Parts: sequence; C-alpha cells; structure tokens
Amino acid sequence: MNPIRERVKTNVPAVVLALLGIIQAFAIELLWSFLVAEPAIYQFSFATLITWLQILLGLLGMLMIWLVYAMNVARFVWVPTASEFVTPFWVGFLQFFSVYSLELENPGLWFICFALIMATMNWIAHSTMRRARIEPENAAFFQGRHKATRHDFYPAIAAIAAMTATGLGCLVFGVNQWVVLLVLVVVVGGYCIWQTARLRAWWQLSVAPAQ
Repeated sequence: MNPIRERVKTNVPAVVLALLGIIQAFAIELLWSFLVAEPAIYQFSFATLITWLQILLGLLGMLMIWLVYAMNVARFVWVPTASEFVTPFWVGFLQFFSVYSLELENPGLWFICFALIMATMNWIAHSTMRRARIEPENAAFFQGRHKATRHDFYPAIAAIAAMTATGLGCLVFGVNQWVVLLVLVVVVGGYCIWQTARLRAWWQLSVAPAQ
C-alpha cells in the first residue's frame, strides 16, 4: 500500500472543497455588490426581468457546482488528478465573469459563461465518478450499476448547446427578448431544476439503508 496515495485520497478532496467554498463566497459577495451598485435593475422592465432571472439562475448554478463536489466528497474516495487543484480557480473565474457579464442591454456573454459553468459541472461530476468507480471502498455503491453512456449526457449537451447558441445569437444578431426569456425559463431553468432533482435522488439512494 502506498501511504502517499492514501493520504491524497483522504485529504485532497476536502482541501479542494474548502477552496471551492471560499472562491464561491467571493463570487456571491461580488454578486451582492452588483445588486447594491446597479440601480437600473430595480426599475421594472422586460430587461430587468431577464436580469433578475439571470441572477437567480446564476445562484442556482453556484449551488449545483457546490452540491456536485460536496456530495461526492461526502460519499466517495478517489485519487484526484493534478488538474483538480486548478478546478476551483477555473470555476471561480467563470462565476466572477458571469457576474461582470450581467448587462441589461445584451446577455450574450452571460449565456456563454453559464454554458461553460454547466459544462464544467458535468465534467467534475463525470471525472470524479469515473475515478471513484475504480476504488474498492466505493464498491457498495457502484456494484451492479452500469457506467455512464453517451445517452446519459444528451440532456446536458442539448442544454449547453442551446445556451451557447443563444449567447452567440445575441452577440451577432442582437437581442430578441422573448427568445432570451424562453431560453432562460425553459432551457436554463428547466435544466437546473432537473439536475438538482437528480442530485437529490442520487444522494437519497446513496444513504439509503442497506438491503
């Protein structure tokens, strides 16, 4: 048994989780500063409605990334790769940029940034679960469960593609507020709710009493 490997499995995910929490706290503080310093969002209009939906969905996106990693740390052990040390900074950059891209005139950059956040969340979840599957300590959960296939990622791919296309469309062709509202509510909001429900279901399955 390699003692360094065992220490890495035990300590590194908790360290990364703590760092991710600190960076997300700064992102929330930056978002709060935007809410305090931007009086235009308190004037009722179609544009401010869209902005408030972006704010709420941005918060939900932060929560989902936290839940994905925190739930995995609580349930499994795995050997992290070196890139895992960098992941919190990448996530933080995306979240900071998503706050800076909250513009009433054109939400195109925000859509692209949020699509990257969702792609990062799925990458974190998949790569972590793939490494956790090979560890014998997690056998009770993975035994009898098939590996993820391409079909499991189709909803995420479709949602991320729709967000990216909407963002590029806003930047290149201009903003159609009805299209933006539809994508925010149906695609972004629907995907966030669906993904949160999946996280809750997997958590309950993980902590259910053994049969």
